[in-house]
Amino acid sequence: MMPASSSIEQAHCRELAMPAGSLFEFTSRFVPAGRLESLTAVYALVHVVGSIPLSSVEDPLKWAQLKWWSEELAADPDSPSRHPVLRALNSSGARKLIDSSLTQRLVNSAATQIDDTPDCDQAAMFERFANQGASGILMELALESVEINNVNLRYLAAASGLHAFVSRFSGDHRPAAQRLPLDVLARFKASTADLQQQSAPAELARIVGYLAARAEEWFAAGLSGLRVCAVPDSGAAGTHLQLRWAVEKRRLVRIGNDAGGFLGAGERYGPSYAWFAWRFLRRLNRLATTP
Repeated sequence: MMPASSSIEQAHCRELAMPAGSLFEFTSRFVPAGRLESLTAVYALVHVVGSIPLSSVEDPLKWAQLKWWSEELAADPDSPSRHPVLRALNSSGARKLIDSSLTQRLVNSAATQIDDTPDCDQAAMFERFANQGASGILMELALESVEINNVNLRYLAAASGLHAFVSRFSGDHRPAAQRLPLDVLARFKASTADLQQQSAPAELARIVGYLAARAEEWFAAGLSGLRVCAVPDSGAAGTHLQLRWAVEKRRLVRIGNDAGGFLGAGERYGPSYAWFAWRFLRRLNRLATTP
């Protein structure tokens, strides 16, 4: 019998996966109760491993942390776990559905992010986000035993990654500015030092608007011809992922329309997003049940 996760473990996963105002905190409201625990555990794992390269500790400690996660994730799923996220993965049944190659891919992807040098161009940025984001998408798809085309996967992973990168500029934009691709800086005749001197410079607003438009293009390519296999008696397969991508794409449009306002106040998931999500899911489920 599968051990039940404690309320402490569940709360820890929610704290990691859905901080207030985050995308998953919003989209999780539309996830059926029976799937939420396993999905939250997956998002918590993606967050806790993916945040290691961005932490302020020295690189040797980052490598040691990733080595620890690699060993824990390679262990037998039924063996005692030392981390509450892993215990939540086990108790929710998620870990048995996710192949160990995917969890190791997540760790390996995080390892490639430790080098904090900016991408030389947008093609390199695409590859980085595509490789980094694919693991989380594949793990979520594994929970429903569905697949998508690899071309769609790469574009959608890259688009989601660029959406997350753009989102970082609404707070303290200085760390994010350090990772802007060099060809984007050259395109706008800007330097990292200049962008870090002001709270919301006009140059940065133009760059953020440009990146939002690029992410929209990647989403359009990733959603073009997207096919997600149906799961019997479960409505639309991959429903949460499709909602997440739709919300990200909508948010990017709004950021692109007012990048300066976004830098100053962010773009929150208010009532208009809830109405959009309700209509989107209704349309998605109607398409899934149409003969």
